[in-house]
Amino acid sequence: MTTQITYDEPESLRTAGWFVGERTPAPVRLDFRPILELLSGLSDYELDDWWIRFNRANKDNIGNLEINSEGALLISPFPGWDGSQAQGDFGFDLGQWSKGYGGQAGGFNLGVRLPNGSRYGPDVCWISGDQLGRIETGLDHILLFCPAFVAELRTPVDDLRVMRLKMAEYVANGAQLGWLIDPANRQVHIYRPDAAPEVLDNPETVSGDPVLPGFVFEARKRIFDLQW
Repeated sequence: MTTQITYDEPESLRTAGWFVGERTPAPVRLDFRPILELLSGLSDYELDDWWIRFNRANKDNIGNLEINSEGALLISPFPGWDGSQAQGDFGFDLGQWSKGYGGQAGGFNLGVRLPNGSRYGPDVCWISGDQLGRIETGLDHILLFCPAFVAELRTPVDDLRVMRLKMAEYVANGAQLGWLIDPANRQVHIYRPDAAPEVLDNPETVSGDPVLPGFVFEARKRIFDLQW
């Protein structure tokens, strides 16, 4: 079943915060702007390097660290066993498809700097063949553009409103297709440029056409039927 919906979103990522005492915590958000202001003299490349080194130094203690365009640091806890398995399976399937079609699949260890200044690490992404030539030598840890396809997998601690905003941000900054996979509600939210988000309810499979020609992901088997 497919439905078209309009989201009632918070004004920004910062307004969708988690307050102590809520039953289901969202990712922790820290306002890093005071520190980023101190780093304002750095070039984009220097700030990229700081972000990557900061992430690597803290990933074993906190989880995934990202910076939005407002300068807030977003800290997402570890996805857990099922989440990690689902990310791995998705990335493997996309990687196998890309070996035949072209381009290159990537995962959460790859940083992405969007044109608006956000620095994110999508769970799964695909860089088209045309985009491969835009990867800068010596910067294998971060892309300076948005991949053609990005996907985010919602874990039990992720705030759905925040993830919707992030997906819209990907598309506004160059993604041709985005999937937000929500195991809790057994839904896949599909994002495309100049189109309202489309929601698939409990789909068995999801097609990547036309951006990912011939790629079909078994969402129910690979994600929804896991014991989250």
